[in-house]
Amino acid sequence: MPEEQLEMIDMSFGENLRRLRRDKGLTQAELAKLADLKITHMSKLENDTGDPKLSTLYKLMGALECSADTLLMDANKVGVDGVLQASFDRAQQLPRRKKAIVIELIDSFCIADGMGEIFNSKGWTYRDGPTKPISDNLDLEE
Repeated sequence: MPEEQLEMIDMSFGENLRRLRRDKGLTQAELAKLADLKITHMSKLENDTGDPKLSTLYKLMGALECSADTLLMDANKVGVDGVLQASFDRAQQLPRRKKAIVIELIDSFCIADGMGEIFNSKGWTYRDGPTKPISDNLDLEE
């Protein structure tokens, strides 16, 4: 993600909390119960209208199985590398099969980026992807 697009990501505490809760497939009520908090407090936290105590942060980190860095991250302070690290932390919570998909996506992207660099260094034209699906060129009938 280009640095200028990073600014478009809302990384407030409330947004981080909502993102992490959704990653776990939890409702506000379910997270409130796991963290031993009131649902009204959970709603205020996600809407950035509540100010959490340190004990609340520890309860949320335990319920969400995340680090303080992930929960409290501010994209404007940590930069693109910090956001990338937080994304990796989130991906580590995925089931093994889905982790393999993330690894494949990253590997494919890096290979494509490297090929683009090779093409550009040789003065060849490189485009970011096919203009039409590759399957359009295949004979799919047996």
